[in-house]
Amino acid sequence: MDGKKSNLIDYLSIIVKWRKFIIINFLIVSVLTAAFSLIMPKTFTANAVIFPPAEDDQGFGLSQFMSHLPMGGFGMTGISEESYVVMAILNSRTVMEAIVNRFNLIERYDSPNMEQAVKSLRNNVSVEINEDGTISLFASAKTLYFSGDEEEDEARNMSRDMANAFIEELDVVNRNKKSEKARSTRIYIEKRYNQNLEELARAEDDLREFQEKHGVIALPEQTEESIKAAAQISAKINLKEIELTVMSKYVSPSHSEVTRAQNELNALKKKYTEMKSGRNSGQNDELFIPFDDVPEIGVQYVRLYREVKLQETLLEFLLPQYEQAKIQEAKDTPTVQILDEAVLPVLRSSPKRGILVISMAILSVFVSLIVVLLIEYIRKLRQSDYSRYQELEGLMIELRNDYRRIRHLGKSQKHLPEGHLDE
Repeated sequence: MDGKKSNLIDYLSIIVKWRKFIIINFLIVSVLTAAFSLIMPKTFTANAVIFPPAEDDQGFGLSQFMSHLPMGGFGMTGISEESYVVMAILNSRTVMEAIVNRFNLIERYDSPNMEQAVKSLRNNVSVEINEDGTISLFASAKTLYFSGDEEEDEARNMSRDMANAFIEELDVVNRNKKSEKARSTRIYIEKRYNQNLEELARAEDDLREFQEKHGVIALPEQTEESIKAAAQISAKINLKEIELTVMSKYVSPSHSEVTRAQNELNALKKKYTEMKSGRNSGQNDELFIPFDDVPEIGVQYVRLYREVKLQETLLEFLLPQYEQAKIQEAKDTPTVQILDEAVLPVLRSSPKRGILVISMAILSVFVSLIVVLLIEYIRKLRQSDYSRYQELEGLMIELRNDYRRIRHLGKSQKHLPEGHLDE
């Protein structure tokens, strides 16, 4: 315990002994840091906040259908997909190069080419998604060393204009993206719409030809009328048969009345047979469907009629979609909603002079303590253990010689011809 107190006292005594050195270094570093912070480049950052663009419904109404499913859009909650799309667009090379060209940043950043200018621009721009779903964009601009009020105002304007320019470029790219998407949708729907028109016309022609061939106008009504007519004929046949039976009891079979009644009965039976089979004697009975053909004609008619109705239903569905796609393609309205437009930043974002001065001052004290403790250790080592001191001194000499050799080698390589270096 006494040894620890003695060591602590030794350390305190060293600090007191070198207090002037420590204080002077502290003051020098603080003053130099404060002075450097006055002349170093100043950074100004402007901020713009936008709402993510709303996703257009161009999926043939499927998005509304999917929203009612139990899975609720596959369970996606929180940040919308459009927010990530916005971030991707803002960080894209297309937008970055547009900003570089717009503000001549190759010259401002002193970059040798577009790629380096884009890298520098990325270091001065950041995009964040806020908890409320909005998107914040930060754009920074720096002054040169020894900048004055004019240069600072120029940097302020640059940061504001760059932030707003990013939003404008976002709107341009997003608008083109949505227009291209709407165009692709319109082309697809238009192709399907024209195909539907052709199929509907073909189905209508097939149904018309079938109706003309079989005399079908309204199959259920015609079938009902045929049944009624057949029932009437069947009833007349029964009555005529009864009449013949009664007459045969009172007159001979060769009687004119019997012959007449028999001829009428034969005609009625022939008519009934023709209605069942469809084989007539040239009479115009197109409104009556033959009973034997009703099942086959009915199936064919139902199929043709169903095809017509199907194509009509598709047409009713495709036509509004087609018109909506054409409107969407021609629409040229802004797609980005700005919540807060970027304004001139009043305060610089860096350097933070107070933090910088305090940090460097603390660092100077820490380095000064290490230096003085090392000096005192070397002195004590020289007095108490000279052999180890000589070893330490030898190590320092070797390191110094290595440093000189490296410098000499670097100078020699620098003055050699380029072809000799390749060899």
